Amino acid sequence: MLNQNVSNTVAALPCTSCLRHSACLGACVQDAVGAEGENACITTMTLQRGQPLFRAGDAVDAVYIVQSGALKSRRHSYNGEEEIVAFRLPGDSVGLDAIGNREHGTEAVALCSTRVCQVPLTTLRREVHASPAVASHLLDDLGREIGQLQEHLRDERRTAQVRIAAFLLAQLQRRRRLFGAQIDRFTLPMTRIDVGRFLGLATETVSRMFTRLQTDGVIACEGNSVQVLDSTMLARLADVAESFQPLARVA
Repeated sequence: MLNQNVSNTVAALPCTSCLRHSACLGACVQDAVGAEGENACITTMTLQRGQPLFRAGDAVDAVYIVQSGALKSRRHSYNGEEEIVAFRLPGDSVGLDAIGNREHGTEAVALCSTRVCQVPLTTLRREVHASPAVASHLLDDLGREIGQLQEHLRDERRTAQVRIAAFLLAQLQRRRRLFGAQIDRFTLPMTRIDVGRFLGLATETVSRMFTRLQTDGVIACEGNSVQVLDSTMLARLADVAESFQPLARVA
């Protein structure tokens, strides 16, 4: 069940203020149903830091798209320890993994002030059958979800340095796709503790790897603000394909 403290308002044009306008599943559904239908079914919600969008065990009645901010998808082990399985950033669909089970197996929690769009599951199912564009976009999102899961599983066989480098490189690439620019600075919405729980590393190890990357001149950090100084080296440390297009090294 949705947290009762979450602001839930109907938005006439939820895509107009979105950085990912016309590039996410919600916008695709909106285009398919038309303006009049969208007004009746698409809603936007704002969550404050620490507020859940949904909890484990809740029935699946909608799919969500992050418009701004960030979420973490988490579950708890038998001994009560938090396990973070994914971070959801602007443009990401949330809840697709639970459609088959009809209930959420994880909890989605806001890492900061976060705005999400809600697409009712009944609407999504109808438009998947009626609109090839919606069906194609849904398949693309599911494919990315599976790809990210496979990459996350691969981390278990990597060294701590490779995990951190790959994580930072992925964050950089996400921002470049989001803003359509060759940026080299970004702010992490998650804490070092969150990063460690996501990557399966102790917080001390995460901090040590960040320090090593700074000492080696690969990144510069101030709090949660990260500047990539040498994206070529970061890609090399992350062990990614040479197809990655890096920025020139900062003098």
